[in-house]
Amino acid sequence: MSGTTWWKRVAVVGFALGVASGVVGTAHARAAGQAVGVRLVEAVSPATTSGKSVTAWCPSGTKLYSAGGAVRDASGQVAIDAVRPLPDLSGVVVSARSFGATSPWVVLARAVCARGNPVLVRPDGFGAAQVAVKEDSVSCEVPGSLTGLGGEVAGSDPADPAALYGLVPDASLTTATAKAAGPADAPWAVKAWAICDPAKAGLLVREVAKGDMSGSFEQTVTATCADGYQYTGGGASAYGNATDSLTVAVAWLPDPDAGTMTAIGTKGASPWGIEAYAICAKA
Repeated sequence: MSGTTWWKRVAVVGFALGVASGVVGTAHARAAGQAVGVRLVEAVSPATTSGKSVTAWCPSGTKLYSAGGAVRDASGQVAIDAVRPLPDLSGVVVSARSFGATSPWVVLARAVCARGNPVLVRPDGFGAAQVAVKEDSVSCEVPGSLTGLGGEVAGSDPADPAALYGLVPDASLTTATAKAAGPADAPWAVKAWAICDPAKAGLLVREVAKGDMSGSFEQTVTATCADGYQYTGGGASAYGNATDSLTVAVAWLPDPDAGTMTAIGTKGASPWGIEAYAICAKA
């Protein structure tokens, strides 16, 4: 896979995510309407032309249960490379990298926070490899206790970068998987985190919304919790019928108010689609 080919596929990411997210302002928190005791915190970085990160902090007395992020960029030369829970689950860091943007852009972090005792599960280190598509998984000690997840790409050359395209909770809500795509001729790695709350084991379900496979430039799909359930976390991933179609960046936009996770992506090199996952707890 050449650097030029990879560049053409990721360069369109920022524009689609930015238009869809439409975020402005500073950090704030709001109570979730349907999810009693759950709060959504948003933080937006300053607008500059360089790579940056922003942290969404959970309110005092709460912990991070899930997270998401997006970028707002009109140049089409920005992609998210990390949605990283803080070690003590006091918030989440979302970072993005520029591939040559000349106009100022911002990155958004969203933290879904609640009272409880979730724990963060992570591997010891990155498993570096020269691959075009790579994923990493980590599991909760207690089956069925996964409430949220994160992922990060590391070791990527800014001139020929890799980027996340999926954060996937498995059907049993035990294992978190982070997926990324990048150049085959450069060393880089991806890492996953799982946020687990043993007290919620047996109370959680996963809702899935899958978009149609198509050649559309941009796709959006939303997974929604059923009545009687409150949103605790979620994820999203691009999918396709060829490796190239997996190299599609995704915005992860949780909304506890609506009980939803919305995924947004842009066109890969062949027909592709988007899946969104909502993790819901019985109220």
